[in-house]
Amino acid sequence: MNEPRFSLGIGIVLAVACSQLMLAQEHPQVPQSTNSQQLNITMTRSPVQPSSSEQQDVKQNLKDLHFGFDRYDLDDQAQQTLKENADWLKANPGVTVSIAGNADERGEIVYNLALSQKRAEAVRDALVSRGVSSDRIQFATGWGKLYPVCAQSDESCWAQNRRARLTAGSALQNGVLSMDRLTPAIMACATHNCF
Repeated sequence: MNEPRFSLGIGIVLAVACSQLMLAQEHPQVPQSTNSQQLNITMTRSPVQPSSSEQQDVKQNLKDLHFGFDRYDLDDQAQQTLKENADWLKANPGVTVSIAGNADERGEIVYNLALSQKRAEAVRDALVSRGVSSDRIQFATGWGKLYPVCAQSDESCWAQNRRARLTAGSALQNGVLSMDRLTPAIMACATHNCF
């Protein structure tokens, strides 16, 4: 006689636990900090957004900077690209940019976020050292492996994804974080494996 009650009790406990797990996955919370480090995003909001022609100019003239595996320093090729980007920015003083650091798919999520953040900061610092005002860099952050440009699992593709991308104004911020209420879900998936 006690077996049906016991089975029913376990079934209810399992159903409640599963529904709470599903709810947590649908509405993830941003962790206050990770075991190894706290994630920081640097951004400056600007009420003035770049025009579509300015966005197109930036897209056509500013090139991605690529990095070696597990590196955030600028090699000779990246230095040349950076010089060209800095020269274009200095010739177009009204243009502001955002910088997104990215990583390839290999490695832990939190590690790739930290590495891609260092890539964005390295590009920001190098642009400033080449005479681009820091006020013109609205947003610099790392996105880890969240936004690949290539999906194959081979070195050629991974090399394309290890990059820093410059976009007009805070277009990156508005395109990715279009509403502040999305930020917790995005950051929760960035710091935990949601998939």
